[in-house]
Amino acid sequence: MSDNLIHPTAIIDPSAKIDPSTVIGPYTVIGPKVTIGKNNRIGPFCIIENTVMGDGNEIIAHASIGVKPQDLSYDDSLQSMVEMGNGNKIRECVTIHRSTKNDVPTRIGNNCLLMANAHVAHDCQLGSGIILGNCTGIAGHVQIADRAITSGMVGVHQFVRIGRLAMLSGGAMAPLDIPPYCTAQGERARLVGLNVVGMRRAGMSRDEIMAVKRAFKVLFRSKMLLKDAIEQLEKENPIAPVQEMLDFCKNTGRGVTAAKRKINESDED
Repeated sequence: MSDNLIHPTAIIDPSAKIDPSTVIGPYTVIGPKVTIGKNNRIGPFCIIENTVMGDGNEIIAHASIGVKPQDLSYDDSLQSMVEMGNGNKIRECVTIHRSTKNDVPTRIGNNCLLMANAHVAHDCQLGSGIILGNCTGIAGHVQIADRAITSGMVGVHQFVRIGRLAMLSGGAMAPLDIPPYCTAQGERARLVGLNVVGMRRAGMSRDEIMAVKRAFKVLFRSKMLLKDAIEQLEKENPIAPVQEMLDFCKNTGRGVTAAKRKINESDED
């Protein structure tokens, strides 16, 4: 590694593997079982241990990655890990904890933005293009699919799944699964509509968006039981985004978030 890219006050474990193109700021501590790829920028006062990191990530000051999980049953002898992809932006005071088992690491995909004070707990699995707003707290074993968004002060219960392109409004508390494309809000989050802007930005066609809107109404606005609504929609040979919603709902473990009482016809817009 190139010494002129590593501040002299940084502490680097001899076992760490760091590409020479990576910059490391003052007073940062790089612990054991760390591999850091090319062109990463790691700011001051960070702690990184038990982590494999790809290329082009930016880690701002006081972030802690790969540290011991907040789980009283965790075995200190384990050498569990965090795996992070490429192009992520990790802001001030973010914490990402390593997994509680050796076989599956805590994972962060590519091109995610984790804003200041966000927390990703042990064993979480995050896809790519995800945005976690300021002070979002993600409990253990949560799964978040690509391009999902949480606003500030969101809390997600352990083992919850958040579907692709889903969005949680500020202050939402999510104890149950949030299906793909849906938006949710509230102290005990309820579905309030669809992330239409996100779907458009993702390149979904008008026909796909209209099909998802109809599926949302059948699944969550009709008086049908969820299982009956799924069965009805599957008989119609649904297009891929609708089938994605149906598969998500069928495979829920904690249960799927219900819809908030409809106020007007534009709720899904």
